[in-house]
Amino acid sequence: MELTMFERIQLLPLFQGLSIRQLQQIFEKIKLDFCQNKERETIVVRGDRHNQLIYILSGRYSAEYVSASGKFRFIEVLNAPALIEPEGIFGYNQDYLRTYKFVTAGSSFLVDKNVFKNYLINYDVVRTNMLNMLSTRFQKVQQQVWDYKNNGPIEKRIIRFFCMHSTVMNGYKMVKVKMEDLAEMLGESRANVSRGLNNLQDQEILQLKRMGIIMNSLEKAMASYFYE
Repeated sequence: MELTMFERIQLLPLFQGLSIRQLQQIFEKIKLDFCQNKERETIVVRGDRHNQLIYILSGRYSAEYVSASGKFRFIEVLNAPALIEPEGIFGYNQDYLRTYKFVTAGSSFLVDKNVFKNYLINYDVVRTNMLNMLSTRFQKVQQQVWDYKNNGPIEKRIIRFFCMHSTVMNGYKMVKVKMEDLAEMLGESRANVSRGLNNLQDQEILQLKRMGIIMNSLEKAMASYFYE
């Protein structure tokens, strides 16, 4: 059975725990910008100002991150429902860190930043959900910092590199990077990194393509090397 609009909104992290009646009351008082989005349509570009919350209601979309040094690009494909970079609405840097585009046709809606700060945040459930999201993301980053220079097999460290730059720990990922740059970031020789990548390809965990290093299932890679 197809979900109603309000049932889809209930699945979004910020609104989980609110009843449909509460959602109806909220949307009677605030204006939402609902959009039907086309395949390949750009949602937001890295560096754009974070002056609204963007909710993806349906469809699949990509998130592309380019490193500050320009040495690598990291692309992942994600599924709705989702809230894009909620942490960016506050803090020192309030620009989007990634470029987002629809991979398939989909739908989305926007909430103005001032509406969120002046109205939505007054709901206990919304405020608690936002704190939980921010805390979870902070803990994830903190864990990545501790894990980054861990010793271990080169294959495991390559998978950890994918984990570090992912917004979710599953699904399709691709990194575009020169072998020598990846070796430098991992603190390894080019030969060892090449050997590790080929071992992972032999295990069907990733594919080495001209367009980049492709991992179709990050969860499979993690299961093979982190949950043995």
